[in-house]
Amino acid sequence: MTKEPRDPLFPKGFGETKNIKEQFKEETLPKPAKKDELSILKRLNHKIGVYLSPKTINMTEDEQKKKIGIIITALILFTLIISSYYFLVYQPQQAELSLVRTEKLNELHDLYSGPLVTSPNELLLENKINNARSVGELESINLMAPATKDWKSFHKKSIQTNQDKFNRTMAVYSNESKNVLMNSQEAMQIVSENDATILSKIKFEKPNTVSVPVLISRLQAGAGLINVGSVVDIYLNSNYTDDGTVDNNTSPDVSGCTVLSIMRYEENGEIDSEYSKSTVHVKGNNTNPKENTKAFSSDVLELLKGSIIKGYNEKETIKLLKNYGVKLSNYERQINLGDLDAQYMLLIEAPQDKVNFIINNMEDIVLTIPTSHAPTWMVNEISKTYDN
Repeated sequence: MTKEPRDPLFPKGFGETKNIKEQFKEETLPKPAKKDELSILKRLNHKIGVYLSPKTINMTEDEQKKKIGIIITALILFTLIISSYYFLVYQPQQAELSLVRTEKLNELHDLYSGPLVTSPNELLLENKINNARSVGELESINLMAPATKDWKSFHKKSIQTNQDKFNRTMAVYSNESKNVLMNSQEAMQIVSENDATILSKIKFEKPNTVSVPVLISRLQAGAGLINVGSVVDIYLNSNYTDDGTVDNNTSPDVSGCTVLSIMRYEENGEIDSEYSKSTVHVKGNNTNPKENTKAFSSDVLELLKGSIIKGYNEKETIKLLKNYGVKLSNYERQINLGDLDAQYMLLIEAPQDKVNFIINNMEDIVLTIPTSHAPTWMVNEISKTYDN
């Protein structure tokens, strides 16, 4: 072995390491195979190439026709499957989804109408509906609960704002075109007991009322049994509207009107009565007839005039004649006999926008007394009927 002098610039053992590297270079070592992630696609491409490229593999003409037929058949079947899925499954699903979405949006816009159109909850729910991807997801969206909550909050503030000095407000029903005067507490109760379906059709306004004089018959005046302070509803005694169509609306045309004064026709104050009771005593050939007669003739209006000019004691006269017409009507009701031709001049508080309607239809209107505002005599009669 020839020993070469060690190079003082290289460390010991450096030569051996260099020899090992030379050895590895001379030997052919197998490199690790890289994983081909596209191997499946390459194989598929190769097979397709076999069918489509007659140059790669020598095939007979029959084999080529057979394989091309298989490819065409597969493509046709694939197209049929895709088309069937689109027309039988996907398209009907999308049509149903679009229909349900439209219905849901219409429901949302009905509930969030008027002052709540720009409500944050309305915009949130609309986005939720538009982003839904299935019918089940759309149907699970609850619109009624948030809409009811929003309407109740809005109406309670509106009632407090729209009160007159008598602590009343006026409910305006958009779907029935009617106005109802009511106490604010009654309005609050309506808001508390109803959901958005009803509340979205109501708005509360400050009452704008006027007193309207009407001259009507006894039949029209609630049979003459209404009193000052009675709350009445006004109906039109006609089945036809201005345009000649039949009106099937069962709601009153004007509701919550207050009777401010009542005057009977003057002839009803003329009194000319006579009460006579006769008896005959027979004793033997003697007959003794006896007759007890009481007569009274007066004019209520003339008595009142006389008391005003101090012809009579004014306080006693007024006390005697107070509520004469109502008392008369009440007694007529009890004895089932009365003057059906009596006429009444009434002063009624009604919404200003209903004045023309009341005046133009004076001959056809009928005043009714709602049982919710029934006078004492009506309450007693109803109670006796159902208690028995």
